[in-house]
Amino acid sequence: MRVRSEITRPFDLSLASNRFVLIATPLSGVAAGLVTLAVGDGWALAVRHGFSAGGATFLAWALVRELHPDRLGVAVVAAALAPFGLFLGTPDLLATTVVLLAARLVAGTTGRGLRWADLVIVTAFATSVAMRSTGAGVLTTTAIALFGVLLVQDRHRLDMAIATLIVAGLAVYAWWDIAVAFDRWTIVPAVLGAFALLGPRRVTSATDRPGGVISPHRIRAARGYTLTAAALAAFSSDPSAMAPVWVALG
Repeated sequence: MRVRSEITRPFDLSLASNRFVLIATPLSGVAAGLVTLAVGDGWALAVRHGFSAGGATFLAWALVRELHPDRLGVAVVAAALAPFGLFLGTPDLLATTVVLLAARLVAGTTGRGLRWADLVIVTAFATSVAMRSTGAGVLTTTAIALFGVLLVQDRHRLDMAIATLIVAGLAVYAWWDIAVAFDRWTIVPAVLGAFALLGPRRVTSATDRPGGVISPHRIRAARGYTLTAAALAAFSSDPSAMAPVWVALG
């Protein structure tokens, strides 16, 4: 039986932006590891920083491709800036991945709905995030966003409904033992990220589905979701945990 996913996207190496991130991801990881070793922090932390830097690079780039589909240059800039977030703290790559997947569904860039294989992917990531300090804010916002997509979706509605219920249940679990620790400096990236809500007026990029059109209204909705998820996560985690998301919004 063929397993199909509708929230993963093809990686076209004919695009310069894709080739760039394919090189930038491992390079940023190696650079972060070498810097860590240079300051004498040891191999264990060097490996951790290397994976964090590489993951932040790729996820920031991928998230920009959802939020600014017509602006490949912005994706390149975000990928280059994301690793520097490690100077502030360790990014939460799992929470950022959940935001990426949900933003993709809200924006409708694939032009398709969830399938059962996607339910497994979403559940796996959401379950992991529910046990982290970012979980309450990210999963609550994600559940609301998925419900909004369900209201306008005309295909695979049952799969989307199940995903919404699963994420909502995990969000409730995440709030069960939450410790609020809001950092007032979060206001700065939140205000800067809010400017992304002003556009776009139109989108020329097409969906992955042949003949599909990306709605500028859904792109704005995806940006609003992303901003809200990062802001709510900041109430219970270090702002640097969502650094790749803040970079993508900016």
